[in-house]
Amino acid sequence: MPGEAIQIGPFTGGLNTFSDPTAIADNELVVCENFELDLDGSLKSRPPFVYRNIDMPLGASGNANILGYFYGPGNVPYLIGSDGLSKTYYYSGTAWILITDTFSATSMAQFDNKAWLLAPYGSTNPGGRWDPSTGFTAEAEMPRGDTIVAHKQRLWVAGGRDALLNATTMYYSNQLGESPFWPTFSSTLNTIKVGSGDGQAIVRIAVYYNSLVIFRTNSIYSYQFLNDPGAGTISLLVPNIGLSDKKSFVAYENYIYFMYDERAYEFVNNRAQQINQRVPFVSGSRSGIDESQARAVSLFNNRIIFSYFNFLYVFGLRTRTWSVWRSTTHGAIGEIFSAVTDNDFEEALLFSSTIVPSGGSRVAKTLHMSDIFTTDEEPFVCVVQTKNFNYQSSSSYKRLFWWGADAIFRGRVTAIVTPITFNTSVTWAQMIAYTWAAVGANDWNQAAYPGADVQTVRDTSGGAALRKFVKFLKALRFRQVNYRLEFDTDGSTDTSPVRLFSLMTYVRAHQRVSKTVT
Repeated sequence: MPGEAIQIGPFTGGLNTFSDPTAIADNELVVCENFELDLDGSLKSRPPFVYRNIDMPLGASGNANILGYFYGPGNVPYLIGSDGLSKTYYYSGTAWILITDTFSATSMAQFDNKAWLLAPYGSTNPGGRWDPSTGFTAEAEMPRGDTIVAHKQRLWVAGGRDALLNATTMYYSNQLGESPFWPTFSSTLNTIKVGSGDGQAIVRIAVYYNSLVIFRTNSIYSYQFLNDPGAGTISLLVPNIGLSDKKSFVAYENYIYFMYDERAYEFVNNRAQQINQRVPFVSGSRSGIDESQARAVSLFNNRIIFSYFNFLYVFGLRTRTWSVWRSTTHGAIGEIFSAVTDNDFEEALLFSSTIVPSGGSRVAKTLHMSDIFTTDEEPFVCVVQTKNFNYQSSSSYKRLFWWGADAIFRGRVTAIVTPITFNTSVTWAQMIAYTWAAVGANDWNQAAYPGADVQTVRDTSGGAALRKFVKFLKALRFRQVNYRLEFDTDGSTDTSPVRLFSLMTYVRAHQRVSKTVT
């Protein structure tokens, strides 16, 4: 057999889009879409997002907003959501059932076996408490706001960005069992100012061990007290880092993961560390996406999922690597909620963050995601692309005889090998495919850079889900080269999961570089 067999992979380094494609590690990828790194070192296709014909009703305006799970008697989970206009619902498993039509709740906290629902700042109707047996009860003196938590037998509320002059104020209830539970709504009792007057709003309040962590627009504070909240201590933990949105936050064990200014952070021991240096967040498109849902952070079965407009940046907690998920069927995906159940697998509910057009009967489609593969379908493409390899010989041309993939898949795979060229002649016939916008960054000496890639398509539909080696025949000459694979799948057991273990290439040194620049 001519040439030398050189294996590429496994790709245990995950995604790296920050560094130059020639400088990243051999086990990293410049594209890793709809895959994730498994513990065995293989890349595994993501589970599908599925629509099961269940909708949340929407009013004339507003978009669906999931608040979280309330656990009722017997630890039965009830997902709470609102329509962004005037109604709040719970999900029964088959439909969205109305809780109240007096307000659209902005946040929810479980306390005293009730779901405490927060009315938005400025609402004429108050929030209140709900449980499946007694229904909804309004609390006339309950503060309005954007975030609520339970801590030390009290409820804590902050108004959020819309609170204006009160955006730096925390409100708290009396202790459980005291009467009245809420002080008079218009009074200044039971209030705490956090950095008053500095122009930063409280975005979210979170419980962290025995204290409250207060995420503001550009800082993070801690608040601690023993018995009397009025005698508590406020401390600045992290300056110049805040929270992009109240949904840009999730807690996992003793960690908090959050997003700020297109950066992902891991918060532990009162310190914040950026974790996406090698994968900066970018948005393919922002058009038609609800800004309040566009920057969300979710936890789903040992994954932290950062929703950033139309991309999902997935951080594997077990492998600490990154990948990107994208749904062309459902568009941008918002916050993802999974319940604590006795099932052997994780299941989550979510909404698209795409704005529902006004007019007619408006509904929000409820999407499901399970961490197992079933008959549920969603067509998507799993894509990987390697770095630009020079095979440790940048000054020599090499010859690729053929290459192949060690993988498990049932369907079609498109294999693309691309030699990196410095200069290639362009004919007028090739220029027909270009617009002035596409070539505007070039000059008359090099109006366009036509692709020199070679594509091969293999189809194994109907075959068994066995590990196989697929060979791609095409000899070519190169100095640098990258490899790309695109697997078609529908996320069901008929075509999934797709697994990629490694690539094998047969290469031989061909000749040295003769031109000054190649």
